[in-house]
Amino acid sequence: MLTKLLELDFPSDSVLLQEALRIIEEIELTAQTVLVIDDYHLIETPEVNRLIEFLVLNEITNLHIVLITRFTGLQSREELALKGYLHYIAQATFELEPKEIAAYYEACGIRIKAGEADRLYALTEGWISALYLLMLDFVASGSYTPETNIYKLIEKAIFAPLSAEIKEFLLTMCIFDSFTPEQAAHMWGKEDTGELLAEITNKNAFVKYDGRTRTYYAHNIFTGFLKEALARKAARHRQDLYQKAAQWHLKTGGYPAARRYFYECGDFDNLLVALEADDSNDFTAVNKELLKKYLAECPDGVKDRHHYAMLKYALHLFVHNEAALLRRTCQEFSRSLQTDASLEAGLRDRLLGEFELLLSFTAYNDLRKMVAHHRKAWELLGRPTSIYNTRTNWTFGSPSVLYLYYRESGRLEEHIGELKEALSFYTRLTDGHGSGAEHVMEAERYFNMGDFVNTEIFVHKAIYCARSKAQTIIITCAVFLQMRLAFIKGDYSGIVDMLEKMRSDITNEKQYLVLQTADMCEGYIHALLQQTQKIPDWITEGAITSGRMIYPVFGMFNIIYGRVLLNNKEYLKLLGSAEHFLGIAAVFPNLLGLIYTYIYLAAANKKIFKEAEALANLKQALVIALPDKLYMPFAENGDYIKSLLEQLYEDGLHREGIAQILALHAVHRNAAERIISDHFSGAPPRLTGRELEIARLAAAGITNKEIGARLYISENTVKKQLKSIFEKLGVNSRALLKQCLNETN
Repeated sequence: MLTKLLELDFPSDSVLLQEALRIIEEIELTAQTVLVIDDYHLIETPEVNRLIEFLVLNEITNLHIVLITRFTGLQSREELALKGYLHYIAQATFELEPKEIAAYYEACGIRIKAGEADRLYALTEGWISALYLLMLDFVASGSYTPETNIYKLIEKAIFAPLSAEIKEFLLTMCIFDSFTPEQAAHMWGKEDTGELLAEITNKNAFVKYDGRTRTYYAHNIFTGFLKEALARKAARHRQDLYQKAAQWHLKTGGYPAARRYFYECGDFDNLLVALEADDSNDFTAVNKELLKKYLAECPDGVKDRHHYAMLKYALHLFVHNEAALLRRTCQEFSRSLQTDASLEAGLRDRLLGEFELLLSFTAYNDLRKMVAHHRKAWELLGRPTSIYNTRTNWTFGSPSVLYLYYRESGRLEEHIGELKEALSFYTRLTDGHGSGAEHVMEAERYFNMGDFVNTEIFVHKAIYCARSKAQTIIITCAVFLQMRLAFIKGDYSGIVDMLEKMRSDITNEKQYLVLQTADMCEGYIHALLQQTQKIPDWITEGAITSGRMIYPVFGMFNIIYGRVLLNNKEYLKLLGSAEHFLGIAAVFPNLLGLIYTYIYLAAANKKIFKEAEALANLKQALVIALPDKLYMPFAENGDYIKSLLEQLYEDGLHREGIAQILALHAVHRNAAERIISDHFSGAPPRLTGRELEIARLAAAGITNKEIGARLYISENTVKKQLKSIFEKLGVNSRALLKQCLNETN
């Protein structure tokens, strides 16, 4: 389970927080377990506070968290304390009073008078670290100095008595927050590293060794002193240390850290080498901002020598919609490639091929242009790319391929043909990345036309093709369509099963970022059913920027969020957000985003009795969608716009298309009513006596194995019963089960 947590990466958004909770809940904490985090004040990332608060509020059985900190950034400290989740021990509790100071010194073999204890208290305010340093000073000199600067105390009591070699060693290693023996050997470069480490840890209470992680770390006070001392050294000396540290991280694959240290010593050549070697494609906003900072200061001559690095940098700019900077970077790359006379013909062709692949991204989502770039890239490369990490998410997290590539009204069928042609080259360039996407797009076209038979055929084609190349995101898109087909049949149990399997497959494949896509699928289905309580919170809250969602998917998110606003009767908020929604959908453009937004505008305007505006909005949506026979966006939202459609039909507008829409809406409405009647109406589903017994034990943190032993049933039976319980109560974790049981008691 701990391995799963490490593979998950840091849970910085609500999707990954829920997955982290699920993994932690599977860990059997059979005894009281305490997680202690020392020097918590050094953590300056708000997401860590959020994680701590999230774990506390979910009351994980037998888990207790202790934070040792000078100050706390927890935003909900008072609320947590009031609810009994947090016990706060203030600084005064740890201050030693004069009597306690005398007792502490006596325990260390030093007797002091009452007046001396008072004087020590005045000097240190009872801070034990300062008292310890003064004690060392007393042992060395026989008196207490009136110094109150902690660094001066460290200098006199700790640092000055050390040998010159150990002093230099400590100043060498202080640039790291912690370090391994191998790191120390690399930085020190002498054979006596082990002996120095042993001497330091044996004689210095401010440097510790963690045998479990094989890591040395210094107390942050001591590290601060050492860094201040290092700052007084010559700039050349510091640069040499940063260079060594950077080379260590470059050798061991810590590329972001390597870039940071190369930047500190002004070595932009190697900084770009570290970018070229990094295949992780970490498209986080933080990484993007750092790269922008580094490249802004990097001399043009250095950039001209590192063509692959500039291509990778450009990919980051594309993902984050840095259009102007991307355009300028591509121009710089093209210029440097033309003027670099040192390139051999073969290498020049490879770089041109990689550049063509990059240019295909700059042409997103114009498939005609993308096809041309893909064809040319393959002609030049003739082998898979070396700049693009093909393990990345092909749809950027969108559960719909049609959303991504439908850009011209009346040309949807041609778009599908263009995507097929583009993928015939692109999948060869990327070793199968995106395989099956063309079949998903075709299946989506048939679904939106109301042709459910062909939808199912092409869904299976997509899944078969995607599985052959382990394309989890494409499979997820295909399963989302299967869920929508199940909806039409009124098969909510099938939808729940598919969602559960979707999440299971995602976690088994360790594609944790796709969990965000699964949430969007779940949110879409429950938004259609007007079951807002079952929509993931981050979607309901419109928290589009709080997770790892990147720009190309914002419009798809708005399709779901807009429906949520309608369900919540937030008509004015929806109308106020519409310009933003339309702006995002128009960037590439993404016509599906425009269609849905106009539908939502029509629905909202109708609700506030602006019939003329509502009809105008609906006409705008129909004008875009009907040339391609896209009926389902209207049919799925018929519960809001049916009367408007009927009015347009009576007026003689789009009669054939509206007739198809109304017929499909009747099918969709009947299915929705059946699902709501069977699963969401009346009293909450009752648990059987045995189910209630199992539910209470599970909510109390008892493992499946222990529940089975207590109730004399197999562990497998417990799992099956819990699955039934989760489905009945509409929950997906033990924490939510506990909350649900508390609410019904």
